[in-house]
Amino acid sequence: MSRAVVAALAAVALFLVLATHTKQGGWNDASRLAMIEAIVEHRHLWIDGTHMSRFTGDICRIDGKYYSDKPPALAFAGVPVYAAETALGITFRKDLPQAYYWTTLIVIGGTTLAGLVYLALFLRRIVPDPRWRAATVLAVGLGTLNTAYTVTFSNHPPSAMALLVGFLLLWRWRRFGGGLGAVAGGALMTGLAALTDHGAAFYFPAFLAYLLWPEAPRRRDAGLVFSAAAAVPILGYAAYAMALSGSPMPLPLQPKLFDYPGSYFAASQGHLAGSALPHQSLGDLLRYAGLCLVGYRGLFIHTPAMIFVTWGMLRLATSPGRPHRAEAIVALVPTLVLVTYYLLTSTDPGGNAYGVRWYCLFIPMFYVFMTDAYAELRSATARALFWIAYALSFPLAWIGAWDPWLDPTPYGTSFSWVAVLRAHHWL
Repeated sequence: MSRAVVAALAAVALFLVLATHTKQGGWNDASRLAMIEAIVEHRHLWIDGTHMSRFTGDICRIDGKYYSDKPPALAFAGVPVYAAETALGITFRKDLPQAYYWTTLIVIGGTTLAGLVYLALFLRRIVPDPRWRAATVLAVGLGTLNTAYTVTFSNHPPSAMALLVGFLLLWRWRRFGGGLGAVAGGALMTGLAALTDHGAAFYFPAFLAYLLWPEAPRRRDAGLVFSAAAAVPILGYAAYAMALSGSPMPLPLQPKLFDYPGSYFAASQGHLAGSALPHQSLGDLLRYAGLCLVGYRGLFIHTPAMIFVTWGMLRLATSPGRPHRAEAIVALVPTLVLVTYYLLTSTDPGGNAYGVRWYCLFIPMFYVFMTDAYAELRSATARALFWIAYALSFPLAWIGAWDPWLDPTPYGTSFSWVAVLRAHHWL
């Protein structure tokens, strides 16, 4: 691994050590931590009576008990870490800052860094210049919307990294002879991503189609291996949901589980994203799409370099004969479906969160094509604008990392970073 890449990884690691938070920021992280606390300290899944349950409304009720409504993989990953902490006398109830810091740094920071290491190793196959590999690692680790969530106990960085690694394992098998073990690994990593963020399930059909592409080697064997390996996490999650609720549907997609006194998500008070079509008109939908893509919470506003990365991928996908065209299509198509799904089925882009946190899932995967996207720029002006957008993405990410779960209500309707700066008296 080149010195430039090692330096980029070291910079990300230093950022994680220095910037990881020392307390929960919102319902999202507290809900998962409550589940970890319940498993380690009480030996059961329901979160009644846990310290962390006091800080979350992301809960559902089943048979009179309250459970985290989150996909379980991230909580399960945190169990051994928190068990080690409790053995040392560090608990959420007695020492929340220390317990939160170490659980987050090891689980979220550790998986983020591991994903970036694999990305750097893979890029050696398609990006000869180590400076570009380092620039890509820096961009993903320190200059995207994901960066804001790597310092809190959020599911978005681990799910994004699992999806990234799954995608790259399949790419390795298809182009570089990785063997069927890479196919199984790709399916399992994609499944792990889905058990951390439901949106990753949208990528299963596209990844399977990639393996069955006409010129792919050993298509039949690869398809069978992928399907069998993908079934393991899917059936495991269905069994988990069935054991708790009596239905194999994910808990967040069962409205009946949220119909209890005081529930924010009860039909009269809130809306379960993904469970209905809430927009009243086409105009309403278009305004919401603008908010999520280019408005106050916009993807392309919070990570400007994504404008060029996405444009470059579209160029690759629509230009026959381009290197990595098939891979660009495989990444783009399910992402378009995923974004459309979220736009159609939600009216609130992720609650009190920096940007639209749901989009973190596919951002690292898109950045695999950053060098290709830059090569598509034909003018000096376009390349200058790329570097301006690249540079701006870093401070915007760091502002988000400062306070990613900020409630913007007291600070007026404005861009997420403006709300954070106002909250901390910088504006």
